[in-house]
Amino acid sequence: MRTVIALDDFVGACQAAVNDNPDFNPADPGEFVFHTEDPHLVLPRDVDWNILKPELVEELLWMPSRVRNVLDALDSLDIEPPVFNHLFERREEDFSRLGLRALDLIETISSEYHFVKPERPSYHDPRRDFQQRIDRIAASSNRRREVQKGEASNITPLFSKSRRESSQSGLDADPKA
Repeated sequence: MRTVIALDDFVGACQAAVNDNPDFNPADPGEFVFHTEDPHLVLPRDVDWNILKPELVEELLWMPSRVRNVLDALDSLDIEPPVFNHLFERREEDFSRLGLRALDLIETISSEYHFVKPERPSYHDPRRDFQQRIDRIAASSNRRREVQKGEASNITPLFSKSRRESSQSGLDADPKA
């Protein structure tokens, strides 16, 4: 049960991070600060892992590592204003995916071992919120890719002929034409 509570706390931390919009320094637009700490998952140390299925234990034990890997990846980004190399989108998406994974683990543990699932008010659905964010970010990313594909050049040609066609003189043309 304490593992479910730790996972539920982690879901809350992921949701706080996903909803955290940074504040920018007006004097230096490249400087920003988040309001919440990055999520961390700390599983109880004295869990009897033998009572859980091996696949479930493996998934649970990998979760803290997955969280550290996301944090390391976000820290490794070279960010430059104004787009900050999509740091904010990546942060949102990564923590949404981790939150969904934790919710799946809560569901699995609760149903297989007959634990009561954490209660939430009817208007608060982290799963829906995480999935909507992932879908929105994927749609935005797809739009950016489509725009980049369609933009071979932003230079409008001045002449409709190719360089080779325009470099031929009247002497190079077919005299029978």
